[in-house]
Amino acid sequence: MICTSTVLATVLAGFFVGGWLNMYPIEAAIVTACHSGLGGTGDVAILGAADRMSLMAFAQISTRVGGAIMIVIATFAMKLGY
Repeated sequence: MICTSTVLATVLAGFFVGGWLNMYPIEAAIVTACHSGLGGTGDVAILGAADRMSLMAFAQISTRVGGAIMIVIATFAMKLGY
């Protein structure tokens, strides 16, 4: 239940923020969903299922940058004692 709600919230945030930034909301939501995949393999699975393999470059960048940001946040959280 927690995993499902987290992924759903991420996809909905990508949808609405993408529309707000004048991007295609569906494609923004799909690329945002790639954060919940298993890295590159998850990107291929999600984009393949959505028939949007042309978004692979964006998905790879968002997966790598998002992963790096999460490591930095986790490091700061561990230093603060969370």
